[in-house]
Amino acid sequence: MAESSTKIAEQSEIRVPRETVNDDVVKIVRWLAREGELVRPGTAVVEIETSKSVLEVEPPCEGRLTILCQPGAEVPVGAVLGYAGAAGPSRSGLDLPTLEPTVPPPHGAVGAGPAISKKARELMLVHGLTDADFSHLAMVREADVLVAVEHPKNRMDEQAAGSAAPEHISRARTQSSGLFADARRSAADRNRGILWLAWNYLWRNWFLGNLARVSPRGMIMVVHRLRGVKIGAACFIDPNAILETAYPENITLGNDVRVTAGAIIMTHIKPPHYLRDEGLVPNVLKPVVLHDHSFIGVNAVILPGVTVGKAAVVASGAVVSSDVPPYTMVAGNPAKVIKRFAIPAAGSLS
Repeated sequence: MAESSTKIAEQSEIRVPRETVNDDVVKIVRWLAREGELVRPGTAVVEIETSKSVLEVEPPCEGRLTILCQPGAEVPVGAVLGYAGAAGPSRSGLDLPTLEPTVPPPHGAVGAGPAISKKARELMLVHGLTDADFSHLAMVREADVLVAVEHPKNRMDEQAAGSAAPEHISRARTQSSGLFADARRSAADRNRGILWLAWNYLWRNWFLGNLARVSPRGMIMVVHRLRGVKIGAACFIDPNAILETAYPENITLGNDVRVTAGAIIMTHIKPPHYLRDEGLVPNVLKPVVLHDHSFIGVNAVILPGVTVGKAAVVASGAVVSSDVPPYTMVAGNPAKVIKRFAIPAAGSLS
């Protein structure tokens, strides 16, 4: 018999991907293939639930499926869910039964309720909401609960309108999210009042932000420190660099850090109301840290939650969405390691 032209891998891990910066734990919804079934890249084998959506995960290679985690289990990002390969690891001692694919009951069936994410459930308990408040949805996410809390009338309208609700509810959300409504929400997020928010915008965001762009080199560091940026010794920030407008206090620079022209450092993402309310793109607020001797190239973008390691280089035009290891160079979108530097002898680079 001729040998198959497609070689099956010895063993490859099927891991939980990091899809959002807010999630550290996900929930396994169901397996789409049986234990021992031949699976291939391009075909999903398992569904996982984040705080924002349900995602499908594909195997990294062709092979026989070994399942390690049961549906309903909550596992950390990066955990091994199973294996694809000629032979998975021994299951002895794992006490994991062979699993058949599981299918949730159809929405609307007797005894069936909406699927509810962990973060959504926590918010429901805080605000006294029940599953019945979301019976019109098949999947309840954190954003759905936030909308229900802020706009209870929208929730009743959705229940009454059924499948016709999304379009008119979207219009209602947009109409109720004008400048002042948005300002009230922003102030509440910071546990501050509207007057403080206005002062913060005019002084720190507008005045100091623009002053940093026209200040001489010796004053740029002073202005950014007044804005709240934490800056070490011997740093350089180009006047055309943009360091977070709304939450500059979430940026920390070590010693001898250089941020060049056109570079952008962001510590928050605030998408349009519709994307937030529908749970398509979450609000993000996470600090950025640039360690000693790091270099941010021209027009590079550093996204929220990123740590750039010691003596690391971010090449021009790179978009960095995950941590940069020390003594490496990253490039591209998304940025990936393209070079590793030799680490100097102890004491040669403080």
